[in-house]
Amino acid sequence: MRLTDADLLAELDRPECAAVRRAFVTRRYPRGRQVFAPRETENRLFIVARGRARVYLASKGKEFTMAILDVGDVYTTHTRAHVEALDDLDLLEADIAAVRRFLADMPALTISMVKVLGDLLSHAFTVIDGLAFHDVRRRLAQLLLLEARRAQPDATGAACFDHGLSIEQLATIVGSSRQTVSSLLNALEREGVIRLKGRGVICVPDPDALEALLDV
Repeated sequence: MRLTDADLLAELDRPECAAVRRAFVTRRYPRGRQVFAPRETENRLFIVARGRARVYLASKGKEFTMAILDVGDVYTTHTRAHVEALDDLDLLEADIAAVRRFLADMPALTISMVKVLGDLLSHAFTVIDGLAFHDVRRRLAQLLLLEARRAQPDATGAACFDHGLSIEQLATIVGSSRQTVSSLLNALEREGVIRLKGRGVICVPDPDALEALLDV
């Protein structure tokens, strides 16, 4: 569930970025580990090199998922958000001040980084808009459509993707319960809008039909 098509890892591997690449260290975290807590004392930037991470807000036993970071996505510490490892996770981490010294001389890296962070902010506003103004069915359809539009069609023309999330994790993203999301997925399959292939794989035979649900 990548937020953007920008590839910061490829940018860092460019020869002209060798100096800034040395500012990053690789750290590994096991699945389920809380990687960063709100308002970390260290102000660091990190790029996902392997696995996925969940960025979420939490208060009084409730959680609100802001984004799922995939390989190549970037985020920072010292915010109000928690960051959790959804898989065994490898992060490239660097002090923001150390990276900032190089950015003026590396415009391609700067542009790529701004694009990733801009896409993350856009995604966060989409989540907030959905929670504020739309019902769960529409929020789920919107999430599935986003993935379907990025997926490559299979031999039948259907857009298939592996979202890699449990039903519980999908539920936290759309702000609902596991039971509700499971029921909605099954209903969408009965309507022929999606096909559930198991192990997190969903096929959308006609993305336009899924998009039509957003106007209902």
